[in-house]
Amino acid sequence: MLTFRRLTIVFFLVLLVFNLARIFLCHGNCFLREYMGAFYILWTATYLGVSVALAFLPCSGFHHKVRCYGQTSAREVSLTFDDGPSAQTGIILDILEKKDATATFFVTGKSLEMNHDVAREIVSKGHIIGNHTWSHSYLFDFFTPRKMLAEMTRTASLIESVTGRKPLFFRPPYGVINPMLSKALRRTPYTVVCWNIRSFDTTTSDPVVVQKRILRKLKPGAIIVLHDHTVFTQQHLGELIDKIYSQEFRIVPLDGLLQTSAYA
Repeated sequence: MLTFRRLTIVFFLVLLVFNLARIFLCHGNCFLREYMGAFYILWTATYLGVSVALAFLPCSGFHHKVRCYGQTSAREVSLTFDDGPSAQTGIILDILEKKDATATFFVTGKSLEMNHDVAREIVSKGHIIGNHTWSHSYLFDFFTPRKMLAEMTRTASLIESVTGRKPLFFRPPYGVINPMLSKALRRTPYTVVCWNIRSFDTTTSDPVVVQKRILRKLKPGAIIVLHDHTVFTQQHLGELIDKIYSQEFRIVPLDGLLQTSAYA
């Protein structure tokens, strides 16, 4: 499997071979000397282009190992909700209770700080809480590894103090993983969880479109990502769950789907 580390090794090996060939095989002007500058630019652009592009494809495992689905043949899927908790999370909890479904909430420290009671309700109703950084900043991917780690640590400490649970699931903001975040994550015990069904409920206002996008991709082990604060989640979640059930799928807790612990 192609990883950032392997690509980096290949990148420098190719540069080494090119330079050795230029030194020992070229006498005077030759092809290697003539196109040396163009080769350096093209090869470096390829290396950086692949690295940046695959940062947006976390399930590739290019920068860091990520769980995007459960390895099961059973007709089981998991629901996950990002960016809470908020005043609207209670609506989701009521729907989940009515439909007998368990979900995972990836919370930000910034939101949790203002909604302690909601977080306690999440846990008391049998749902899972995961770490989604403190700020969920648009600039998060430009933070240093130390600052990224500080955000994760601060959020985990608040989750533990509010709920009594120390989370082991982490989801990166926007699902982006770069070398800086990978370096920070290597210092943690986190299982990094993304998804293989993205609802786009934050960008699509038509509930029919969102439902079709999710339902046509349903398969055993799927992890679905939604958001606490969207109109779709608040007004159409119950209908979505009914349609998932109608396709003979069960909605199961994420730790069961992934066969790994949600808390330390």
